[in-house]
Amino acid sequence: MPRVERGKLTCPKLADYFRESFRPRREWLIGIEVEAMGLDAASGRPLPYEGAPATVRAAVEAYLAMRGGEAILEGDRPIGGEGPWGGLSLEPGGQFEWSSRPAAGLEALARDLAAHQAAMREVAARIGARWLDVAVQPDAPLEAMPWMLKARYRIMREIMGAKGRLAHRMMTQTASIQCAFDYASEEDWTRKFRAAALLAPVAVALFANSSRADGRESGWASYRQAIWRETDPARCDMPDAVFAPGFGIDRWVDWVCDVPTLFLRRGSGLIPSGGRPFRALLARGGCDGVTMEDWELHLSSIFTEVRSYSYLEVRSADLQRDELVLSVPALWAGLLYDDDALSDALAIGRPFDSPAAWRRAMEAAARSGLAGTVDGHRLSDLASRTVARARASLAQGGACPDAAAGIEALDRLIAHRAPSLPVRA
Repeated sequence: MPRVERGKLTCPKLADYFRESFRPRREWLIGIEVEAMGLDAASGRPLPYEGAPATVRAAVEAYLAMRGGEAILEGDRPIGGEGPWGGLSLEPGGQFEWSSRPAAGLEALARDLAAHQAAMREVAARIGARWLDVAVQPDAPLEAMPWMLKARYRIMREIMGAKGRLAHRMMTQTASIQCAFDYASEEDWTRKFRAAALLAPVAVALFANSSRADGRESGWASYRQAIWRETDPARCDMPDAVFAPGFGIDRWVDWVCDVPTLFLRRGSGLIPSGGRPFRALLARGGCDGVTMEDWELHLSSIFTEVRSYSYLEVRSADLQRDELVLSVPALWAGLLYDDDALSDALAIGRPFDSPAAWRRAMEAAARSGLAGTVDGHRLSDLASRTVARARASLAQGGACPDAAAGIEALDRLIAHRAPSLPVRA
């Protein structure tokens, strides 16, 4: 076994993790993660890991049998897989999360997504399951949800359950679409991070798709967002620093270092960290010292609407119907991968450029979707401007037909859901 290097880490070294990930524009890629919750087609119950005709384990095995690749095991149980098609992992309640391979553009991503969706339909047919196309389990009560046998989730279940009233709902009953984008420089990182953060309320409103829970209407357009608000504010709420002058990589690292850790990787597995902030662990040396692997693990426990690894991850979209999934990365690529569009995105999000205004906007978007208003601004109007700017940017680059269709579908969605009455200032 190779020796783990445990030289003392410092905040500047942690910031270098991001700076060493700068990529020139010609090398920018796009990635997507799509989660889906399964039900037994006959009974309508959530899929258990094993022990029934339709199970999570059977779905994992069927997917890998069709697409090839190598199974990822926890003990002797398959909990995911990797292949030339990307990666498959399980969320705490058995949600399937497919991670695409990084794609050179939307056209390549569209092909990979279509292949994954076709495989998921075939898996469902083979094992007697069906996949939900909403972002919150609409009918089953929390106590009916299974828990996957992963060490990470055993630790998270106990710690996060004590932090937020709805943390266990978040872990077992939600599904989303997350998109990954590269950055070229510190300025580019900052502009993209802030643009995605400022437009998070618009994205929440536009992609709200989780109004039902426990067999009834929840009172929220995106109940998934409401759930996140009562999960663990210390690691889920956008830090005030994002809205302050001078925000950049160093300030992000400072904030992340003060977030309580959940676990550390030691030997071949994870151990609880005792909830100490990552900063408190930096003083340790020798065998007790933290590593860059621990840093990456800690970054994976940050659940803000935008977060960063060696790429930026945008997390504001509820799971969508298959035909709308590509519209999520298409929208963000149109905004984030064009300098002029990025400037316009920052301008569109300017009404939310303070912690208080942003939180009011997130509340309005989650509760009312595109019918929401914030400080006199209609979210439907801002969504129309956002979609139009993304469309123009993609058109300049010769967007693939599937991406263009996804953007057109957003126009129809806005027209269907937007209020027709004037808003009082």
